[in-house]
Amino acid sequence: MANKTLEQYLKDLRKSCNYSQEFVASHLNITRQTYSHYETGRITPPVNSLYNLAKLYGVPVENFLELVVTYHINMDFALKQQVEKTNMVEDLSFFLDYINAPENNKKFKFLNRRERLLLFYFHLLESRDQDDILAFMKVKFQNRKEEESSFKDIPNRNHDE
Repeated sequence: MANKTLEQYLKDLRKSCNYSQEFVASHLNITRQTYSHYETGRITPPVNSLYNLAKLYGVPVENFLELVVTYHINMDFALKQQVEKTNMVEDLSFFLDYINAPENNKKFKFLNRRERLLLFYFHLLESRDQDDILAFMKVKFQNRKEEESSFKDIPNRNHDE
């Protein structure tokens, strides 16, 4: 799994979001056949397609570029980047296994990718950490609510003059 290719990464991302090749292709304004060639490795997607794919899946464009671009750099840096890429691939693999497990499939079916990731990592935490996160989210929500109400209380100077 450490030697994941761009083709496999594209396919895994698409499946993790329950998208069809037709849907992704229409998002990129290309034919389904062209997108299929991206997933089989017959065609390497152009940079603008990689950028649009990153936006569609909510992942950094660097994730795609690292699988496409060959770097000519010293070995220390190259090895460090490989470890980070391996962790990214292992995280994605673990995430896909988790959401596709029969006992979890129904829970994740109608959620978007961000919601899936949030629940995935939330379930991996101990209950004490889960409680901390819930408390943080409540405080964050209350602060936003207070900020919004304080902006409504400020009179508009253009109307007062």
